[in-house]
This record gives sequence, C-alpha cells and structure tokens, in this order.
Amino acid sequence: MSVTNKNKGLSNPAVLALASSPAGQKAVSGAIDTTLKVAKITAIVAVVGIGGYIAYRLYKNRFVSMATNSKYEKANITKDQAKAKAEALYQAMYGAGADLDIVLQTLAGLNYNGYVEVFNAFGKRPPLFGSEMTLTQWLNDQFTSAYDRTQIEFILPGIL
Repeated sequence: MSVTNKNKGLSNPAVLALASSPAGQKAVSGAIDTTLKVAKITAIVAVVGIGGYIAYRLYKNRFVSMATNSKYEKANITKDQAKAKAEALYQAMYGAGADLDIVLQTLAGLNYNGYVEVFNAFGKRPPLFGSEMTLTQWLNDQFTSAYDRTQIEFILPGIL
C-alpha cells in the first residue's frame, strides 16, 4: 500500500525554518519588493513605448499643407470652391477606375495657387485599399499611363 502525503505547503523542515526566521522573512520581503519594482518599470516602459509609437504614427501620417507662392498670381478660386473641387476629385478617383474626364474638368482653369488651395482642401484621404494619400499622390496613383499623365500635365504643368 502506498502512502500519499496530502499536506500542502512547505514540507521541507529546513525551508520552513528558513522562511519563518527573521532572515527568511527579510529575503521573502525583498523578493516581493524587487518583483514589484520590476513590474512597475515594465509597465512604465510599456506605456512610454506605446505612447511613443502612437505619436510616431501620427507624426508620420500627418498632412503637410502646401503654402501659396507669392511669386505667382493669387488663387483664382475661393476656399469654398477649393473644397467643392477637392470633393469632386475624390469622388472621381475613389473606387475602381478613375474618371479622367471629370478630373480634367475639375482641374481646368486652376492657376498654381488655385491648385494649392484644392490640394490643401483635399488633405489626406483614404483610398478603397491602402493608406491615406494627398491629392498629388492620388493623381500619381490613379493615372499611370503616359496619355493620362500628359493630359493632366497639359492642364497643370509640374504637378505630377
């Protein structure tokens, strides 16, 4: 017949004596303090790391607006017209296949500073798949054929 020991806890008398002695109590207390300090440092590092990562992503993906150029004529559209044109361009390019004719009609007649106003009103917008892009990035992404690019460059030289 086998004997099973149902006692739980410290069964070694030497360990029991050590744990109940003042030196043992001090060692256990020190181990707990060290564990808490390590946990606190780990939590602080995790919070700082996550916060830093979020700040980096926000900084990296921010929209940097273009400044108008005083060497050129003032924008030939208002800010409200620029918002409407930005929305029309977005609708023409969003989804599968971009409508070159609408894009050309929308960009037609803009001077340099007018394009800057539309660019700033457009901001960064999300495509169907992928990360947000500026207006110039959208135009470069949607119109890759030489013919399409020539048409856009004819209306607004130097934007692609």
